[in-house]
Amino acid sequence: MTDYDRDPAAEPPPVRETERTTIIHDTGDRGGGGGVVLALLVIVVLIAILFFLFRGSFSQTSRETGINVNLAAPAVKVPDINVKVPDVKVTVPKVVVKTEDQGGNSAAGR
Repeated sequence: MTDYDRDPAAEPPPVRETERTTIIHDTGDRGGGGGVVLALLVIVVLIAILFFLFRGSFSQTSRETGINVNLAAPAVKVPDINVKVPDVKVTVPKVVVKTEDQGGNSAAGR
């Protein structure tokens, strides 16, 4: 596409590249992920060490202390109270429910 105020015949045609050479300079700085893996490993080991230190597993006291204390339990006296509960008879009135049978379940039973 050309500009509207220029004569396309007066300008030379544009030069198009048909071949291109790309030069890649390899500097040898291939930074792999080894440093990142090492850093993560160090962090995990530090967290594990701190966990064991602050959990108290390395600072436990002796399981057998050699202390034997025998104390007599205090005598607890419970008062002897006889509570007499009167016998109560409860009577429930009989309730009969009559329903119409509509081909389904009924509440009155047959």
